[in-house]
Amino acid sequence: MTEEVGRGTVLAGRYRVVDALPSDLAGVSVWRATDQILDRPVRVRVLQSGAVAPALDAARRAALVTDARLVRVLDVGMHEGVGYVVSEQITGASLAQLVERGALTPDQARAVVGEAASALEVARRRGVHHLALRPSVVHVSADGRVLVSGLAIDAALLGSGHGDSRATSRTDTVDLVRLLYTGLTGRWPAARDDARTTTVPPAPVLDGIPVPPGELVADVPNDLDTLCAVTFGPHDDGPHTPGDLVHELEPWGEIRVGRSADDPDGRPAVAAVPAFRDLEPEEPTAPVRVARQSVRSAFDELPSGATRPGTPPPAPPARNGTGAAARGGERPGVMPAAGAAVSAAAMSGAAAGAGSPPPPALPTTLPPLPYDPEPEPWDDGVGFTDDPFAFVEEEEETRRRFDPTALILVLVGIAVLIGLVFAARALFTSPVGEREPGAEQTTVEEEPAATDDTAPEPPAAEEPEAPAGGTPPAIASILTFDPTDPAGERVENVELAIDGDPATFWFSYTYNRPDFGGLKEGIALELTLAAETEVSGVTLRVNGTGGNAEVRATTGVAPTQGDLLASSTLGQETALTFAAPVRTSTLVVWFTELPTNAAGQFRLEITEIEVS
Repeated sequence: MTEEVGRGTVLAGRYRVVDALPSDLAGVSVWRATDQILDRPVRVRVLQSGAVAPALDAARRAALVTDARLVRVLDVGMHEGVGYVVSEQITGASLAQLVERGALTPDQARAVVGEAASALEVARRRGVHHLALRPSVVHVSADGRVLVSGLAIDAALLGSGHGDSRATSRTDTVDLVRLLYTGLTGRWPAARDDARTTTVPPAPVLDGIPVPPGELVADVPNDLDTLCAVTFGPHDDGPHTPGDLVHELEPWGEIRVGRSADDPDGRPAVAAVPAFRDLEPEEPTAPVRVARQSVRSAFDELPSGATRPGTPPPAPPARNGTGAAARGGERPGVMPAAGAAVSAAAMSGAAAGAGSPPPPALPTTLPPLPYDPEPEPWDDGVGFTDDPFAFVEEEEETRRRFDPTALILVLVGIAVLIGLVFAARALFTSPVGEREPGAEQTTVEEEPAATDDTAPEPPAAEEPEAPAGGTPPAIASILTFDPTDPAGERVENVELAIDGDPATFWFSYTYNRPDFGGLKEGIALELTLAAETEVSGVTLRVNGTGGNAEVRATTGVAPTQGDLLASSTLGQETALTFAAPVRTSTLVVWFTELPTNAAGQFRLEITEIEVS
């Protein structure tokens, strides 16, 4: 197939292949291409062999999950018998490339895996799982953005996309912890019988369990070391969903290890803070010293003879209208400007040091204040120890507005109580027409009408006749058959086609043409009855119209052999009636062409199958 798709090939008349990119999956080639319609670079994965149809169906399901940390699937299709998946271009280096120069620091490993786990939790809630995580599918761009590629597609190509929701969630979670181990140690703790390939060196194993990262690298936090040891242990402990792992890892900081995949130097985009263990920390610079001067040293520099300022005593309260005159016009409550002497002395000292003549000296002492042994009280009897601002609080009390909230709540409570009383009376009081007869109420008994002995008796009710046929044959089991896959097509949930609930349905893979994309002749459903009995027809209820179905008295091993009992084009309810009843225990419904569902897709959706 490499001769069919190469440099210069235009896929589907739109995507021109430019350069080849490395691929770690057999039968898959990866190319850098250009979308000629939108004129943008894209990434094309060409599926040359293997499970092509399941991989294309997985790519369509992955396209329904929208998250900035998941690589977007832009287009899915077939080109000359080869499948292709078009996605956005990936510019960041993979985790495998990042650990080539050494293990990440614990905070960077925590941040990268935490972002990947957040993305897979979004996909899990949409019913989509990765199931093939490895260091080459987690990328970190130069701006610190984490991208996860290969969602559901790689697992389909590797044949590992089976299991219930709990098992698949646990698989993704354990693989995320493996990526955390790789970021901390630079080694990949592969599982037994792991089909995934990677360029990262394998981790050492002791008794079948990877050695804890704290024993390989120093300074691994205890929580991360315990998380790896518990998750890889034999007791199925640790987180079971990517969301649980997010709670174990958060919070994390900024990602600084991102770089371009084409960067030959392999240096992170942000190098101010070490992101790898082999980076040497920068030597701390000497601290900058600032000259400081204490108050005591400032006073020591005053010229000789200057009086050092002290803390002046508090001024006594002034009398009503007389305090200012008694103190020579001073305002009450304002201290004399004793600090002026200090300022003047300091200014004179500074001037003397500069060589200029000192200014005239100012008086540094004040005349003593007149002593009054019995000062007049404030405001006609209010003592000094009383609160002089009590009148302000009283004024605020009088200005408070009335709050009607309590009154409204009481009124509402009374109204609700009255309503409950009336409701109880109406509920437990019987109407007038249903009261027992009392003194004011008499009952009139009607006498039975006279019957005529000669009157004919009413005819007896006829017993309903039992249906001519018995109960319809019961379907004991149902299996799918795919000529290209021995396991069958969509083997999971096939029992929904015979569960008796029309709200549930089984559906096949989605194809781009009604003839199964030219990949196979058709698909079959083998119906095994509870016992060998006579069967006269099969009824199919399908979501969609078109297509074709045949009923044959054979088995799923040879669906095209045996007598053709009935065939018809499919509709919402299709009755395939046989020309004559057939006694058998096994029937095969062979679909040679797919119907079209309500979304315009070529897919078989069967809500119920009945045998009559």
